[in-house]
Amino acid sequence: MNEPVVVVSRMEDLGGPAPAHVHVVTAEAYLAAREPRLRAAGTRVVNLSRTTRYLSRGYYVSLVADARGQTVEPGVDALRGLLDPDVRVRALHEAQLPVASDAERAPEERALVLLGRTQDPRFRTLARRVHEVWPHPLLMLHLVREQRVWRLLDVRTVTLSDLSPDDLGRLRQALAAQRTAPASPATSGFRLAVLFDPDDPHRPSDAPTIDRLARVAARQGVSVQRIGPEDLGRVGEFDALWIRTLTGTQEPSFRFARRAEALGMPVLDDTRSILRCGSKVWLHEQLSRHGVAMPTTVLVDPSTRYEDVVAAIGTPFVLKRPDGSFSKGVVRIDGAPGFGLHATAWLRASPLLVAQAWMPTAFDWRVTVLDGRPLFVCRYHMARGHWQIAKSTAARTTFGKVEAVPRAEADADVVEVACRAARLIGDGLYGVDLKDGPSGPVILEVNDNPNLDTGYDDAADGGVIYEDLIAWYRRRLARLAPGAVAPVRRPPAEALRAPIRARTALSPPWGAFEVVGLEIEVAVVDRNLDPVPRVEDVLRAFAGRPASDAVLGDVGLSNEIVDHVLEFKTLRPLPSLVETESVLAEAIRRVGAWLEEAHGARLLPTGMHPWLDPAQTRLWARSGRRVYDTYARLFDLKQHGWANVQAVHVNLPMGSDTEAVALMNAAALLVPYLPAISASSPMAGGALLDQVDGRLDALIGHQARLPESTGAMVPEYVTSLGQWRRDVIQPMYAALDRLPDAGALRHEFLNARAAVFKPSRRALEVRILDVQECVRMDCAVAAFVRGGLRWLATAVQEGMPLPPHAALVRDLHRVRRAGTAAEVEAPHLIPGGGSVRDALRVVLDGARAETPTDEQGYLDLVEAVIERGSLSERIATFLRPHAQEPAALRRAARRVYEDLATCLVDDRPWAGRDLPRITGP
Repeated sequence: MNEPVVVVSRMEDLGGPAPAHVHVVTAEAYLAAREPRLRAAGTRVVNLSRTTRYLSRGYYVSLVADARGQTVEPGVDALRGLLDPDVRVRALHEAQLPVASDAERAPEERALVLLGRTQDPRFRTLARRVHEVWPHPLLMLHLVREQRVWRLLDVRTVTLSDLSPDDLGRLRQALAAQRTAPASPATSGFRLAVLFDPDDPHRPSDAPTIDRLARVAARQGVSVQRIGPEDLGRVGEFDALWIRTLTGTQEPSFRFARRAEALGMPVLDDTRSILRCGSKVWLHEQLSRHGVAMPTTVLVDPSTRYEDVVAAIGTPFVLKRPDGSFSKGVVRIDGAPGFGLHATAWLRASPLLVAQAWMPTAFDWRVTVLDGRPLFVCRYHMARGHWQIAKSTAARTTFGKVEAVPRAEADADVVEVACRAARLIGDGLYGVDLKDGPSGPVILEVNDNPNLDTGYDDAADGGVIYEDLIAWYRRRLARLAPGAVAPVRRPPAEALRAPIRARTALSPPWGAFEVVGLEIEVAVVDRNLDPVPRVEDVLRAFAGRPASDAVLGDVGLSNEIVDHVLEFKTLRPLPSLVETESVLAEAIRRVGAWLEEAHGARLLPTGMHPWLDPAQTRLWARSGRRVYDTYARLFDLKQHGWANVQAVHVNLPMGSDTEAVALMNAAALLVPYLPAISASSPMAGGALLDQVDGRLDALIGHQARLPESTGAMVPEYVTSLGQWRRDVIQPMYAALDRLPDAGALRHEFLNARAAVFKPSRRALEVRILDVQECVRMDCAVAAFVRGGLRWLATAVQEGMPLPPHAALVRDLHRVRRAGTAAEVEAPHLIPGGGSVRDALRVVLDGARAETPTDEQGYLDLVEAVIERGSLSERIATFLRPHAQEPAALRRAARRVYEDLATCLVDDRPWAGRDLPRITGP
């Protein structure tokens, strides 16, 4: 089905002829569904009925469309919500949209929004965001200007009868833009979206090139349509995607590639290619390992001297940043001063640089390879008076001549080497740059997203280039649906809810340290990274019904105390953290893809949201009301210690009573030092904090009305489980009983110490850990905790003296404030005291002896953190230069946390300041 269905009350309601490729029917005809297309799942339905009041014909259009598995605007939820002014405005608040506080200050203005678009340029961004909150085809925004910002008074629906003839004309244009022409029925066609931004100075193709592709594709029954950076939500309307904007992990294009992959769509470029080609260090290692000819190359680190480079590759040489592109981040070094200047500056942002022997030639070969075969070949001549193909000045960038060479006539050795290099990257589209060397062609680099401009790169082979591109997409689509090219849509419910299973599991009862359970809390945020209450939507989608939890095989999803925080957990503890990572990362990837597709939302890691206002949060209301309402009555939940904390909980079996006592005492010996590696919360309320672990700082005293529930955070030493119940649990419950009507909290979850026993599941739970940037790093910290506790518990059972508990408490506060820079007492680890790094190194050595071989890579990750600082410290290092300028700080923080959100769904450690790209197990 290529065309959307537009439903009206009367055929003349659109005020003019229906746009081509848009199927218009009356509500009566739609409900009768005498045409098969009106029942087809996946169809997009735009409901423009004159009335959509409850039980009206228009209401039933939206209701029935949903039942048919179609995408309908407006949905029934939107129809109901838009009727209630309180609900309308509250939703705008929750979406962090600017809502007016005083309607009397300025005259009201209005903006008509047609399918998310408004004619008034002042309100285009706001209109799109309102449409995301309230997806209705016809909206009227009521606005006032307060403090130089346009703010919303209200948002209401309008009907076709409210529109002027000009408005109806714009509506017809908006409807026409919903789809392109359908493919020819005589051929097996598909719809290709081309991500294109005419304002992108680095776009790899110009508009005439896209037009030529569309003409070639149309002859094959394939529809090509451009989409822009604002059209992420429309990716699922197409069958395939070609990215023709600047690529990179920080660019919007990466989210488009990730969205396409989540939907099972073929995409050029895929995220793996973007990541691999974006690192010259990775390319050097990969090509070197496989013996591909390159200019003599060395890697430069902070200890590398100019003389070392010259001795290895001669002078002059070319120095490259690992992530440079478009001839930027590439300089020719003619002497030691130039090396010192560029290497010093670039090594602040990257731990490694690439130095390559300089090979002066009149041109570079460019072989563009698709699926391991040459697509087209060019000679890129050097820019006039310059040693590179591009010469940039403050005024402009100029390029050398592009000389297209018929691929059948190109130098066979050049093409063979280029294709070999490209196949080592993947099966996508790559631009391979080569030079003719004394012993044959050598590879300079392999680029994703290569240029293709009509009249230049395609001058020799012409239309066959575009035919081959279309053929590549056909082959990929045929693999997805053998025998037919079927549209790719949002994953069906059965795919969302398919069980996620670990390969190995052990049945209870479990011995101490035999298995480990993990719980990870993450925030749900919108495109701007502002918190949004979408947890209930997630749980409904993955449970298949309104629910407070969902079960996906070995993984569970559940709510937390506020409705923007979602918990992922292993439902049964697993023996291997490698498998724990696998199942939890898959669940996060699946939920992240659904959130982005369904709501334009995403998941955000770390221990605290950097600019959330706790006063604007909302308690979870679907279940547990008695418990949450009691907490709210006894404590102030509108603060960071409650509404803005995301933790990782590591659960270990208690084992026998003797083992349990040793385990708790080992926990007391270890938890004061864990924030040095796990802190990820340097920022709250939009400002950098004075302490490294902001989440822990917020938790200390958050239950001050009931100090018996937190103690000194460091768990007390125990001698038996009976003594623990008598001296820890009973005083806590007795203090609770003195508070009015607090019985709902008389449960083991009230104990908020850094490590607690959970007798209901015979586990010790370590609760002091901040959420890291990805599951791999959470598992790395968990491996350190499990191995460290096992080593310490053995030492305790063998008679290790326990230091004064007060010393441990003092160390906890030192580490909370200073992180890896803290000086600690730690008499059980470093007699005489010293750096917390030294204490952690001692534990790391002990943990290595207790950790299985397949998890040793996790400890390598932790070792890097010990040496270079926690995630919190590295984020703060990046942000601190902007700390005194709130606006600049917010912009910088957004860049960092955008990257961290990507790390979460990619399960990739953050390659930010001073952390190498370590891959773990």
